[in-house]
Amino acid sequence: MRVRKAYTRINSLSRLAPLVLFLTSYLPLFVLVIVRQTCANWDYLSWGGFNAEAFECMVKHFGMSVICVVLSMIGAIGTIFVFKNLRHRVESGHTYRITEVSSMNDEPLAYIATYIIPIVFGNYSSLIDCVTIVFIFLVIYRLYIRSKLILVNPILSLKYSIYSVKYMDGDIQRQGILISRNNDILENDQAKMYNVGHQLFYGYKR
Repeated sequence: MRVRKAYTRINSLSRLAPLVLFLTSYLPLFVLVIVRQTCANWDYLSWGGFNAEAFECMVKHFGMSVICVVLSMIGAIGTIFVFKNLRHRVESGHTYRITEVSSMNDEPLAYIATYIIPIVFGNYSSLIDCVTIVFIFLVIYRLYIRSKLILVNPILSLKYSIYSVKYMDGDIQRQGILISRNNDILENDQAKMYNVGHQLFYGYKR
């Protein structure tokens, strides 16, 4: 009698992992905001010492840029540690036979067009503008971590490939999204897959 393999238990990412992945996905936006705000306020870019007036000038003309620099560093450093951890953990995953596969490498382009382009042309000179942008990011972040967008990342796509896959788990065909450094995964390939969320996997072709 053939025994059906039990479905793999979900190994959720740590609490900080979705946050740093989200921040990394917006790294191009952060860079553009920094460049745009710096160029627009170039005349104010000078050392004013440590005093209330200088601090107020920095917050008013470069506040959003400072925030973007901090968020970019947190996202970049955090993502490096996340994937370093995944490379160690993937060996405790399972090997599955891929039955169907389609590339999702064009998804980050839609991601950029939908969110980055409208936001980058905003005005960041007033507190209301900054609060509005922060509110938009909070809403997008909540949607991001509750959906498969967590692996749709233009920065990750520079090094990794994203696939929509169907695979055999015993007698059952399941589906999910796989992020891998392999750019040539095809049908009937064997892939080592480590589950990092609902229908989300990190892995490689065997």
